[in-house]
Amino acid sequence: MNMPTWREWLFSAKALTAALLALYIALAIPLDNPYWAMASVYVVSHPLSGATRSKAIYRALGTLLGAAASVVLLPLFAQQPLMLSLVMSLWIGALLFLSLLDRSPRSYIFLLAAYTVPLISLAEVNHPSTIFDVALSRSEEILLGIVCASVVNAVLFPSRIAPTLGAKMNLLLRDGRAAVSRMLNARHLGEADQRALNTLLVDVMGLDGMINHLNYDSSSHLAATHAREFRARMAMLMPQLIAAADSLHRLQHELHGLLPELEEHLQDVDRWIQDDESASHAELLRQRSLQLTAWLSDTHPEHALAIDSGLRQLRALIDLWQDCLTLHRQFRAGHTDATPTLRYHVQQLVGGPRHYDYGLLAFSAASVALSVFCLSMLWFVSGWEHGYSGVFIAAVAGCFFASQDNPAPFIKSFLNATVISSVAAGIYLFALMPNVHDFGSLATLLAVPLLLLGTLAGRPQHAGTVIVVAVQTISNITIQDSYRADFQLFADIALSTALGVVFALVWARLTRPFGAHRAARRLARHGWVSLAELAVTRRKHNYADIASNFVDRTAQLLPRLTQLGDDRLALNDAARELRICFRLLELRELHLSAVDDRPVQAVLGMIHEHFRTCAKAHRQLPAPQPLQQALEAALLQLQTNPTRIAQKAAQALHGLRLALYPDAPASVSAPLAQLRSSAGHDPAGVCA
Repeated sequence: MNMPTWREWLFSAKALTAALLALYIALAIPLDNPYWAMASVYVVSHPLSGATRSKAIYRALGTLLGAAASVVLLPLFAQQPLMLSLVMSLWIGALLFLSLLDRSPRSYIFLLAAYTVPLISLAEVNHPSTIFDVALSRSEEILLGIVCASVVNAVLFPSRIAPTLGAKMNLLLRDGRAAVSRMLNARHLGEADQRALNTLLVDVMGLDGMINHLNYDSSSHLAATHAREFRARMAMLMPQLIAAADSLHRLQHELHGLLPELEEHLQDVDRWIQDDESASHAELLRQRSLQLTAWLSDTHPEHALAIDSGLRQLRALIDLWQDCLTLHRQFRAGHTDATPTLRYHVQQLVGGPRHYDYGLLAFSAASVALSVFCLSMLWFVSGWEHGYSGVFIAAVAGCFFASQDNPAPFIKSFLNATVISSVAAGIYLFALMPNVHDFGSLATLLAVPLLLLGTLAGRPQHAGTVIVVAVQTISNITIQDSYRADFQLFADIALSTALGVVFALVWARLTRPFGAHRAARRLARHGWVSLAELAVTRRKHNYADIASNFVDRTAQLLPRLTQLGDDRLALNDAARELRICFRLLELRELHLSAVDDRPVQAVLGMIHEHFRTCAKAHRQLPAPQPLQQALEAALLQLQTNPTRIAQKAAQALHGLRLALYPDAPASVSAPLAQLRSSAGHDPAGVCA
């Protein structure tokens, strides 16, 4: 393990300062349970100030919502254990489902509201008349911790998200630049390149969390606007790059080497991308590309469609990269200018809808709710006075890890942290706390371990465990205005807590043993169903929403495929399905009635049947040979039609053919094929 950096020491010192401040104020007021104020600081603290503010706001709202629900529900059902367990479980399931549907930091409102109800209600089940006072007191304690964490983080050396996000954007550009260079020089992407691009897409989609926190860290809305536009274009780099590589690689193979003029142009593009040259140079590259398209199509008419496809995708790549550089520069400059003119059109990926597997999310939420119901009923039947601690902690463990494909390993780590915190709290409570006589000695006693723990809280691999250990240790010590220690009570609650986590672990292993495989299979099947529907739908859809949903689904699928190594779940690379989706969208946006569209409709019908068959078989099947023949027949017909719509339809069908048949030649033989894109009709941005 690496030694903590100065930033990690600074964050830990700020969190400790806020925690001790919250404890001091809570003891001075005094509040009923001052330790909750202190524990709340560690729940909301984050190395970045904007993230701390957003977590603070959402935790406050979640606490108030959960407290209000407790005040309403407990008096109604306190004398009916079965109904109380049922209503509480339904509340947890419903709020957890809402949190799973919101992948922004706002989900914390619903998550916290879900398990706040058992936290507040179960301890007072025999005294329902006091629930309002208890809920009010708990809200005051938590809100005090939230305020202290926010104020200290904002006043003492605040750490803004923007520089961290800018550095992350720079790393993504570096990785993207390396991938583009490999493609332009080799015209081929191997397995290692494909894995690197898959990782790049997942990292790009991971920017969303930081961008959402950015709204709480910047005085200008342009900061988040530029970041979202950048994220949208970087998300398209993988499919756009693969589309260009596929076209150029097959053309190179067919011509036994690229034409010298095209080779020279690719080297110029590579130099521009590696050197970050000006936008004026990018415009020269575009003009040169258009000239090459016209000239090479005239001199090599049998390869006109393939040449046009490769150079069109290359122009789109130039547009995309120029936009990324422009947005990154403006973001780093402080966002003082208005949003720049952008060439690559990806409005569908800026704030578009996400993909949700509603059935799987509902199952996850229902599983947690049912576990809480069963454990709650066991507690009522057993008559164990402090068994409510187990019910509450089982609800927390279930809610925290409900979004994981396989929650059991995470709950096991949660169990280890729970045991460690109980042991640490026991040592403090019975060996060290009797020597505390004032707040100064108490602060000194707590400072060293919390300061060391806090240095690990900013590391993603340790953050969850560290927070659990810190929060549960502080809670188990039950710091109050005077020393009160009851070993029997402490042991009873510690045992109940540990057994509650054990129950959650066993329940997760029994009800959710599927792991990533089931989620990946469902994601893959959803993709095939979507492609099948898109191919034949006659209804008007918001195609931008379809594209956004498909990109998000692919980003969810890629890490699972990497983990599983199951080639049956996707095409040779998942980006091919993205390319098929975009080509189908291009066809859907054309008014094909202006041309003889019967061959095109025949192709779309066969694509529909192919992906519907894949969905029924629950595995990827090779595209049928009749579909390839239908594609080539449609292309031959469209190439003889000089209209703009026919040209665009031919370009889309050619892209489908390249994506569906990786081993097919780039060109479709046709006498007098004269397909080209004129400068006046070249799109400003092309989805890959």
